[in-house]
Amino acid sequence: MNPSPPQLTQDGYRRLERQLERQRVRMDEAREYVRDQMEANEAENLGLVEAQEQLAALETQVAELEDLLANAQVITQDASEQGRVVLGSTTLLTDLASGRTLRVRLVSPLEAGGVIDGVTQITQASPVGAQLEGRQLGDTFQVQIGARIMQYQVTELELNP
Repeated sequence: MNPSPPQLTQDGYRRLERQLERQRVRMDEAREYVRDQMEANEAENLGLVEAQEQLAALETQVAELEDLLANAQVITQDASEQGRVVLGSTTLLTDLASGRTLRVRLVSPLEAGGVIDGVTQITQASPVGAQLEGRQLGDTFQVQIGARIMQYQVTELELNP
């Protein structure tokens, strides 16, 4: 049985492409450094082993990113999902106890990246993300975060085109 392809939002896919490009540049620089170390005399090439280890790690990261991007399914929202929180949706959550709001975007675990452009990226696998997925505007839900039980309301819902 083949595993399902990894799902990414359009923005997540683009971020990973940029990350891959940066890693390729770093890998080329590491190769150059290893070449220089190999050409240096024995007294000057004390960093050769470390440079080779760093190069191997970068090559592994690049291969993993290339594989991920080659197999990824970039998600789009169809008409049946309109009005519900799905992968890629940006929502405004209101903490019903404090009144504080938090703008979040539901993303796959592969593209989680903290706060991007003022929007907190939460994954479907997180406690809040798992409860949020499938909700509609006005829905409330509870989630346990540490020792606290938080109650949120979906007060805004932006669906990506």
